[in-house]
Amino acid sequence: MSDLPESFDEAFLVSERSEWLRRTFPTLLDADLPPEVEPFSFVPASGLEEVASAVRVGPGGLLVDIACGRGGPGMWVARRIGATLCGVDSSPVAVASAARRRDAFGLGASARFVVGDLTGTGLDAGVADAVMCVDAFQFTEDRDLAARELRRVLRPGGRLVLTCWEARTPGDADVVERFATLRCGEVLRAAGFADVDVAERPAWEQRRRAVYEAALGTDPSDDPGLTLMQAEARTALAEMPRIKRVLATATNPE
Repeated sequence: MSDLPESFDEAFLVSERSEWLRRTFPTLLDADLPPEVEPFSFVPASGLEEVASAVRVGPGGLLVDIACGRGGPGMWVARRIGATLCGVDSSPVAVASAARRRDAFGLGASARFVVGDLTGTGLDAGVADAVMCVDAFQFTEDRDLAARELRRVLRPGGRLVLTCWEARTPGDADVVERFATLRCGEVLRAAGFADVDVAERPAWEQRRRAVYEAALGTDPSDDPGLTLMQAEARTALAEMPRIKRVLATATNPE
């Protein structure tokens, strides 16, 4: 999500407690999303298919999902391509939840989850055949360090796939700082990545708008996830014309 409670632990606890986030939100985002994904991001099923294709990992390869949250998107992609999975997140609550959800994807011991963050994963250098990062890169305080860490854990020739948002006009004062100052392509190239491509995905943003509008059209309730989404929608909808949804891909050079 683009706005969160005071801590990520709190946000993921809300996700676990909220029937609306676990059941209604995924259907509003994309009815084709398998229910076990329980997303906490705004990537539809077609987007996960794109990620699965873009990582270019075959069966048995290691996919690292950094800022994995409760693990649904990464586990879906790993299952789709037959990869083993290591999920990394700064929230112990999210890591514990992801580990509990492995069997829902039929992954078992082929998926593991550890505490770490975008600037310090704790993983060995060159361990990953591919790295994915869904809707989280904008939250890191040191983007240059984070990009170098993403590259460090990738083997030579390995692929990075990340999703996030950028301001249409760099430095736009009417856009929150984490989007206004973010240029994924520039950051990734500065970190030494090659074959960097940043492409807008307006259809994904249309789905996010539909979720917000549906949330605001729902009567308030005591469901904490619905309350969170309604609060987010009130600020995010006004900002949406000034930002763009992007999918970024890059390669760690040989």
